[in-house]
Amino acid sequence: MKIRACIYSILIVLFCLSAAGGEVIYRSKGTEEPVESIVEQEKTYLSVVDLARATGCTLKWDPMIFEAQLVFAEHDLVVTMFSSYVRFDEQLLNITYPAIYRDGDLYVPAETFLKALDYLIPATLFWDEKAMTIRSEESLFNIVDIEFENKANGYLIEIILREKLPYEAYVTEQKWINVNIIGGTLDDTYLSTLPHPRVIRRIRAFQFEESSQIAIKFYRTITKFHHSFTTNPPRIQIAIVDTTFDPDEIDTLTPSDFDDTDPIDVVVIDPGHGGDEDGAMGPHGTSEKDITLAVSLKLRELFAQDDDLEVVMTRDADETRTLQERADIANSNGGDLYVSIHCNSYYDEDVSGSQTFFLAAAMNDEARATAMLENRSILLERDDSDFEPVDDLDFILLDLMQTEYLTESQELAKMVQSGLEDKLRIRSRGVDQAGFFVLNKVFMPSVLVEIAFLSNKREEALLKKDQFQQKAAEAVYEGLKKFIDKYSESN
Repeated sequence: MKIRACIYSILIVLFCLSAAGGEVIYRSKGTEEPVESIVEQEKTYLSVVDLARATGCTLKWDPMIFEAQLVFAEHDLVVTMFSSYVRFDEQLLNITYPAIYRDGDLYVPAETFLKALDYLIPATLFWDEKAMTIRSEESLFNIVDIEFENKANGYLIEIILREKLPYEAYVTEQKWINVNIIGGTLDDTYLSTLPHPRVIRRIRAFQFEESSQIAIKFYRTITKFHHSFTTNPPRIQIAIVDTTFDPDEIDTLTPSDFDDTDPIDVVVIDPGHGGDEDGAMGPHGTSEKDITLAVSLKLRELFAQDDDLEVVMTRDADETRTLQERADIANSNGGDLYVSIHCNSYYDEDVSGSQTFFLAAAMNDEARATAMLENRSILLERDDSDFEPVDDLDFILLDLMQTEYLTESQELAKMVQSGLEDKLRIRSRGVDQAGFFVLNKVFMPSVLVEIAFLSNKREEALLKKDQFQQKAAEAVYEGLKKFIDKYSESN
C-alpha cells in the first residue's frame, strides 16, 4: 500500500507540473489525425494512444505496470513510464526524456520518440514544433539521421541506420569526412540541411543507384579519426581525435573565432565524352572527345600556377566515363566549381559560334537540341534498349537539387562566356539554359561550355589548331578566375 501511495503521489506531482499543450496534427497521405499533447519542462509530449491510432499500430496497454506496446506487422515498440528508453524488438533505443503518465495515458517526448517510432512503421516522421504538426512520408530510407556530440578528446558523429550496412569512411582535403554506405537509401535534402554545430561547415548527402554518401566538412583540419559500427540502434560511429580545435571550447566560441568564409578551392574539369563515346564528329572526321580533352588538359595547366586551387579531372585520357561516374568524382572530391567542356553540332553546317549553358529548362529549340545531343551519353548508363531520354524540363522537375546553385551557375556562365568573347575570334552565341544530365548530377555551381561548332567546317579547322585550343582554355580559365575572385571578395 505504501508503494502504491508513493506512485500516486508522484503522478499527482507530474500532473501539476504538466501544462496543456493543445492538439498536434498528424498528416499522412492527405489525411489528418489529431494527437493530444502536453508540455512538460518546456518539452512537447504526445499521447501514445493517439500516436498508435494515427500510425495504424495496434496498442496493448497495461495500466498496472504502466507499459504500452505498439505493434506493427511483426515488430513492436515498448514504452514504459519513467523510463528514457524504449524497446524496439530486442533493441533498446534512447529517447532522452522519460515517458510520463497522465489521465490514463502515457505521453512521450515528441522530438526524440518520433525517431524511435520511425523504426516500427514503414514511414519517415517529420516533427514541426512551431506548426505543431507531424508529417508522415512513406519511405524506404534505411539511413535515418545524423547526430553530433562533443567528447572530451574530440568529436563524435553517429549515422543512424535501420539495419547493418557495409560502409567505408575516409578523409579528403584534410577537412572532409566521407562515408560511403553500400545499399544505403537516404533523404538527401533532409540530411543536407540538418542543423549542426559550429565546428562543422557543411553537410552533403548523395543518393546513388546502389549506394549513398554522406560528406561532412569541418572548419579545422582532421588529423586523426577512427570509425566503427555498433548496435542499439544500428549506427556508424565516426570519432575524430586530436583535431586542431579544442572540444572543451566549442560551446564558448563566437562566430568571429571561425573562418566563416567557404573558399572556392576545388575546380572540377570535365572533358566531354571519351572512350566509347566519341561525341560530335566534324565533316572531316574530327572527334569531339579529342578536342575536349586537349582543351581541358591545357586548362589544367593554367590552374597549375594557382597554389591555392586544386584541379580534379573527370578523365585525363581517352576513357569512358558515365555521367554518374563524373558526378561521383566531382562530389566525392568536394568540388566547388564544375565546368564541362564540349564542342557543339547542328544539322545546319552554317551555324557557328561559342556558347555557355547553365542548368534550367530549355528556352528555345536550339538549346533543346544541344541538350539532347549531349544527353545521349546517358544511354551508356542504361542496360535496357527501350530507354528513351525524358524531356529536359521533365528531368529538372523530377530533381530540383541543382536549383540551390541556379543563380551562381548563371553568373558563372556569363563570366565564362565573356572570356570566350574576348579570346576567340568567332561569333558569340551568349549564355543559354538547358536541361543537361551531367550538370544535374553535381551539387555545386556548374556550367557546360560549347567552344565552337564541329559541324561548321571553318570552326572544325580552328578546333584542331593548338593555338585555338590554348585560347579556348585561357578564355574558360579567365571566366572561372573572375568568378572565384568575386566570390572571395564578397566573403
